[in-house]
Amino acid sequence: MATYRVLVVTNLWPTEADPGYGSFVKAQMESLRPLGVEFDVLFINGRESRWNYLRGISQVRRQLRAKPYDLIHAHFGLAGWVARFQDRVPVVVSFMGDDVLGRPTRSGRITLAGHFLRISGFILARLATCVIVKSRQMAAKLRLPSANVIPNGVDLNLFHPMQQAEARQALGLEAGKKFVLFPYNPDEARKRYDLIQAAVSLARDQVPDLELVVARGMRQEQIALYMNAADVMVMASMFEGSPNAVKEAMATDLPVITVDVGDAAELIGPTDGCHLVAREAPAIAEKIVEVCRYGRRTNGREWIRKLSMEAVAQQIVNVYATTLRR
Repeated sequence: MATYRVLVVTNLWPTEADPGYGSFVKAQMESLRPLGVEFDVLFINGRESRWNYLRGISQVRRQLRAKPYDLIHAHFGLAGWVARFQDRVPVVVSFMGDDVLGRPTRSGRITLAGHFLRISGFILARLATCVIVKSRQMAAKLRLPSANVIPNGVDLNLFHPMQQAEARQALGLEAGKKFVLFPYNPDEARKRYDLIQAAVSLARDQVPDLELVVARGMRQEQIALYMNAADVMVMASMFEGSPNAVKEAMATDLPVITVDVGDAAELIGPTDGCHLVAREAPAIAEKIVEVCRYGRRTNGREWIRKLSMEAVAQQIVNVYATTLRR
């Protein structure tokens, strides 16, 4: 088995203050270790200061002088630029979503910062040695047929079905209520929390004990509990790459109601109890009522098994091998 020495450059990585931030990046990188990947992490805290991206350029160069690496794997376009400001080793860039699709307002208009991300991502994709995107939509937006379409994997050992009553007891949630799960930041405009609030309000006319619960900024183990405790997860985002929360919900057999965004339609596939809906409150509300009345879990875990962490890890290692042959 080949061994790959990788420097991970990312602005997405869990911290003590926000253990959920970039947890999927960490989980995916950890899944590569059994396949012979040794890695160090350079975390660029762009939320703390934008100047950290500039500082990151010199940090990367120092790290490459201090230790031999076969390649750099950058996660997110801005981190990719930091990695690309050196020519010692090849660079694999994993684009995440808004670094290709942009950042919209609630009306769908791309912000100025979103346009910058799109343009910089388009250019960077042509400077990277290899590119990974999360969906075919992203590859099309980049106009890059050579991009490797590899969604993030889901940890089937962590996200698995358990008794709903047990999960609710662990979280202190009432046994008799119906819970709609929103596993995102409500303040992030593109996630359309306002629309889901409106849909839940409409659905409550027919399901009086319905409640919307937000789960964010917590460890993955806690998210898994919420997914087992909830009755349905709803996603109404304006833009997505390959939404991790949908995969995680599928792995716990939680019913999913989602708009057609990113690869969400492919993720839920033909799973009975999951629904693709218009981005409209009445349409979402109708399916919330239907799911709550049906009152059953799905068999989504079987459908999503093809995106297990282990299966995706092998695809990433194949990209590393291709990169080093160039």
